[in-house]
Amino acid sequence: MSFIIQYSIVCQVENAEPYIVRPYNGKDLSQVLGIAQANLQDGNYGWIQECGQGLVRVSGQTKAAYLDFRPNAAKRHLQEKILKGKQKQIAEILYDGLNFTSQKPAALERLSQLPPLLIEDGIYCRLIREARDVFVDGHFYACVAMCGISFERFQRDKAKSYGATQEDKMNSIRSILKKNNVLSLETLSICEDMAKLRNKYTHGQGLNPREDALKSLKWMHTFIDKETNFMRNYIIVNGILKRKQSA
Repeated sequence: MSFIIQYSIVCQVENAEPYIVRPYNGKDLSQVLGIAQANLQDGNYGWIQECGQGLVRVSGQTKAAYLDFRPNAAKRHLQEKILKGKQKQIAEILYDGLNFTSQKPAALERLSQLPPLLIEDGIYCRLIREARDVFVDGHFYACVAMCGISFERFQRDKAKSYGATQEDKMNSIRSILKKNNVLSLETLSICEDMAKLRNKYTHGQGLNPREDALKSLKWMHTFIDKETNFMRNYIIVNGILKRKQSA
């Protein structure tokens, strides 16, 4: 049976004070706060890690997982503001040295629009994080470019074991992936659409950066759901990541 080593996935305790947490039971990630130290009582987790690489290792797997649960925290804080019915100081969200507080409500709102991630680790994770970060910062043109770059990195990584080289063009990379049934036809179609949109912005022809940034992120998350999302094969039971067939 596969399980998380050393850490537990935790969520907010319903109707409790902020950051009183419990191991998470569920099939989706919408309520998860992050990864916490294991074997501690409710409300006594020494820290909660919201985002990062290599934090979760599953026995039987050769790679660690990448997680990003910051959007859940953003949604919770925005909901608290609405429920309180007044302007409330939003608790700081540590975000690579940037503090998203009530002075930056637009950034917090954009962060809340993103889905949480628990995905297979890889070089592309750093690129995915940067694509999401620049969107939160309001840099929509850069977001389109970074989404395109992360797509390309993932395709090249997948095609490498089938003989692809750095000199190969992306059309050749996609042909290799298609020939070897590495990615689904739907995923390859999304990759091609993303490449076209990225090229438009690379050559200064993009006219709707905010809309196209959202479109690019939607494609990215569709790609993730189909190809690299850990929740395709796992569920969370009492804060433990378990294979669906053995849960």
